[in-house]
Amino acid sequence: MRKTSFSRIVSLIMLMILTVLPLSSYVSADEEPIPDEPSVERCQSAYLFNVENDRVLFKYNPTEQVYPASTVKLMTAIVAFEYFADDLDSKITVTRDMLDEVSGNRIGFYEGEVVSARQMLNCMLVNSANDAAIILAHGVAGSTSAFVRMMNDKAAWIGAYETTYTNPTGLHDDLMVTTAQDTAVIAKYAYSIPGFIEITSTSKYVMDSTNRSDYRSIYNRNCMISKYYNVNYYYPDAIGMNAGATTQGGYAICAAARNDASNLTYIAVVLGAEGEDEQYYNYINAINMLDWAFKAYTYAQVLSSSRVICELPVNLSSTLDYVTLVPEKSITSYLPANADLSEDIQYSYNTYTDSLDAPVEAGDVVGTITVMYKDEILGSCALITTSSIARSEFLNILSNIREFTKSRFFIATVISIAVLAVAYILFKARQREKKLRRIGGGRI
Repeated sequence: MRKTSFSRIVSLIMLMILTVLPLSSYVSADEEPIPDEPSVERCQSAYLFNVENDRVLFKYNPTEQVYPASTVKLMTAIVAFEYFADDLDSKITVTRDMLDEVSGNRIGFYEGEVVSARQMLNCMLVNSANDAAIILAHGVAGSTSAFVRMMNDKAAWIGAYETTYTNPTGLHDDLMVTTAQDTAVIAKYAYSIPGFIEITSTSKYVMDSTNRSDYRSIYNRNCMISKYYNVNYYYPDAIGMNAGATTQGGYAICAAARNDASNLTYIAVVLGAEGEDEQYYNYINAINMLDWAFKAYTYAQVLSSSRVICELPVNLSSTLDYVTLVPEKSITSYLPANADLSEDIQYSYNTYTDSLDAPVEAGDVVGTITVMYKDEILGSCALITTSSIARSEFLNILSNIREFTKSRFFIATVISIAVLAVAYILFKARQREKKLRRIGGGRI
């Protein structure tokens, strides 16, 4: 009896263990719910958008004016790229006036050194070199002040209305401000310039020797691109942009990253971030945002070209009395990775007619279909027939006869014949009546 009770207790415990195990054994980190937004901390503002779909995914204080730090060099590069677009190998001679304006991070160019616009763009965008920015400004506009006017004009032209520049380097000035949203607009524009991303994705740039210097090895200061200055923030999917800091403006970054497997590119902006004890929150927040974006969004097929949408009746055929309709093409859309396609995707379609008359050719366009995700239109395409259906000539003749009998001409003709027939009958009846009268009158 005691043994039986003990066995029951053991069995009960085992049952409880087996009941709990499936809940704990199969839960992995990959299956954890994706949060609605990425986490950012210890920064003034942040912004995240997808390049291919021009979609903003996350904003944190997006319109708060802050100091831009080295993100200024994005606009410096835009103006210089467009000015030297036809000849990036244009030569610029370094002058004493240029060098006298330089402070902060620099390559160390010499008075009288002859450099090219391409070299200065690389030095500025790869190493965030302030002397390269000043040299470009003089090479483009003849003076820094004239170049700054060009920068502000360009910012207004592309829609960065809350941004004001006072120098081309990003060194602090109380009057020089921007917003995370403006910086994203500027970054998007810079991304579209041929050669810009190629330069900013370079981990090491070797500048050829000049008339005053041997070759120079220049390393990228963006730690998401290069491990030269700090190995902790290297990001394999990073493809460029820039990073920097000032005492007043804090740490800033504009980071572009692309995942080839997903065919998606994101640009993350972090401004006014804190940094201490090797913890730099411009990088930490940018990486958090990019990691979240690559997990949270993906391309999903929301409509397949092989999906049968409906059937249409077919007339005048002796072989088939209907044809199926399918989308002309598949539609793939950029959606949240956790979207429930079976619940959240809706279809709306219409056909141009209620039925078709044979002959029908496969691929005939007979309607349209629209795909929606939570009332957002994702795309539309034509509905086409899947089969070719021949016409029966006998049925066609019968149909023509049937249609002819319904025509106004036929009906008018029948009515006219009927009227004439009635008139003729009445006429003949009257003639007979008259004849009978004449015959009857003669007998009297």
